[in-house]
Amino acid sequence: MKAYQIVMTGFAGVSGAGLIAEKKIGELRKRFPVFLIRNAVIDGQRNYGEDLLSFLKENGNDYEIAELERVGEGGVFKGLWNLGESADTGFSVDLKSIPIKQETVEICNYFDINPYELYSDGVFLILARDGYTLAEDLERSGIPAAVIGRTHPLKKRVVCNNDEERFLEPRRGDSLVNV
Repeated sequence: MKAYQIVMTGFAGVSGAGLIAEKKIGELRKRFPVFLIRNAVIDGQRNYGEDLLSFLKENGNDYEIAELERVGEGGVFKGLWNLGESADTGFSVDLKSIPIKQETVEICNYFDINPYELYSDGVFLILARDGYTLAEDLERSGIPAAVIGRTHPLKKRVVCNNDEERFLEPRRGDSLVNV
């Protein structure tokens, strides 16, 4: 397989954090300002999926897209694993490149759950030959996007955080069930 960049649209765990904020609003109000909870709920209801699919229908051939993976239950880590499986490739992802909202981080920290394993409806992972141009064009179209990694010929699937490497494993379930 050729080398591709991994583009992510949307934000990790945002829909799961929105559901938690709705469900646990009373508990969260004791700890966080109302605007943080409100932002989590509003952001959790946004879904850029339809916009992305329309964009790709019109422009997808310009970026040499090899795979498209819709993320949902199990979060970004499960989506990455599924992407690697469907493309039969290994990859390296930079954890700090994965877009995430501060509200999601705060809520996940409070409930001690991993935001990268949290329900992420409307998030997509895309293998594209020219991922940087794709991400820029998506951003210009109002769809949040970032290059978060790249494929490589080895079968290992690695998430890097500074000098630390973590090997991804198949995911079962979702962090949302822990709340």
